[in-house]
Amino acid sequence: MFISFLIIAHAPYLRRAGRQPHGEEPLHEMIAQGLIPLLDLLSDFQRSGLKPPVALACSPLLIEQLADPVVQKHFILWMEERLERRTEELHRFERENDAHSSYLARFYLEWSRQKLQSFTSRYNRNLVQRLRDLVSAQMVEPLTMPATHAYLPLLGREESVRAQIEQGLLHTARTIGRPEGIWLPGGAWRPGVEQVISDVGIRYLVVDPSCLPSETECRPINLPKYRLAAIAPDEGLAQHIWTPELGYVGDPLYRSPDEPGGYAAIGLRSPQPYDPYHALRRAQEHATHFVSLLLAEHERRSSDDLALVLLDTAMIGSTWFEGPTWLQAVLMLCATHPGLHLTTPSAYLRTQRTRQQADLQVGSWAEAGDANWQAGATDEYWRAIHHAEQVMVEIASEFPSAEEDQERVLNQAARELMLAQTSDWPEALVATGVAGEQRERWKTYLGRFERLIEMARQPAIGPTDLFLLDQLEEVDGPFPNLNYRIFAP
Repeated sequence: MFISFLIIAHAPYLRRAGRQPHGEEPLHEMIAQGLIPLLDLLSDFQRSGLKPPVALACSPLLIEQLADPVVQKHFILWMEERLERRTEELHRFERENDAHSSYLARFYLEWSRQKLQSFTSRYNRNLVQRLRDLVSAQMVEPLTMPATHAYLPLLGREESVRAQIEQGLLHTARTIGRPEGIWLPGGAWRPGVEQVISDVGIRYLVVDPSCLPSETECRPINLPKYRLAAIAPDEGLAQHIWTPELGYVGDPLYRSPDEPGGYAAIGLRSPQPYDPYHALRRAQEHATHFVSLLLAEHERRSSDDLALVLLDTAMIGSTWFEGPTWLQAVLMLCATHPGLHLTTPSAYLRTQRTRQQADLQVGSWAEAGDANWQAGATDEYWRAIHHAEQVMVEIASEFPSAEEDQERVLNQAARELMLAQTSDWPEALVATGVAGEQRERWKTYLGRFERLIEMARQPAIGPTDLFLLDQLEEVDGPFPNLNYRIFAP
């Protein structure tokens, strides 16, 4: 049996143009707790000569932020503030003769120093280059995503679907390497998406198991009429990882994700003092258990089957602080076991050409399908998005040959629309405990979009408008090579 690990990494556009990194904390936490530990463990494997391959779907929007000098500078400031806070905590606990809390403060102080050193010295602030190096070393297989992680089934225009996929593919290929596959946000699919994916030369797409017909038993399939394969993650294996009640992430010894200081474990009935020594040992035990599950699947299934294990940096390292330790141990055990074959999706598809022919079904990883993104709370959002899409397609047709300042204005309008299409915004509208700013950010993007459309239709663009354009290009500046004509019908 073949095994492939697919790791998803995405963050909405949180980059701030000012001097202070406030508001970027979720991005910084992902970098410190998810991405740097992942790169560290892969780099350690590479140095040891053991090269277990993994697949990585990193959203182009996240890659843009990782490569941004402003984000890099703010991450260092945030880590330095974190080190200062941990040092103050250590001194306070020592004054109070709190031995266990002092031990934890020292642990986090050293952990933070190591992550900052990795960022500044080991990777020279450039995580994107490290990813590209791992792709070149054939340790990481890159997958692309829609440019701003848009939820494709609910976009109103096919031009938007095509723009998201084409821009995402171009960006991934330019920054970390040419992808052969694509991860669809939410694992969601609807008819028509596969045509666009096939047209741009992508070889396979990863969807939720609900998108595959039941008779396929979640095995990879070929799509009729397209030179395209569809792969779904293994649901049974995922339950042992992701499910809070049954999976590893809910173990009582693990650090509680609800306690911001990191001093409490999940506990059995209530939070208990956290001990990283016991928690990291438990992660090793869970790794051994997971590999035993893989071996059981190996005995049960055909030797040419693929088990795709889906992970997410929002969970590995963030929600599940011990996740990177678990992953490192699992990869080590898999790479050294003669009965398990670690591979990547594209390598598997090249060697295993006999697959079932089947059509995909509409679906996503949410229990209610599209309804998770299309609840009553999101009606206003989708109406506004669909109207803006229509306007963008019309203006791309109205001005096919815009030049100079007008072209800049239209490019920025396309940028604002794509930022508003990020799936985090409708998801935030139906979630509980999400800050008001995150719920309303899409309105900011669409407000800027509308102002830019007005500007583009003016007979002349004056100094005041150009000053505003300069500001918007700085504040909302991903994809500097984006061309508005990508929305033309």
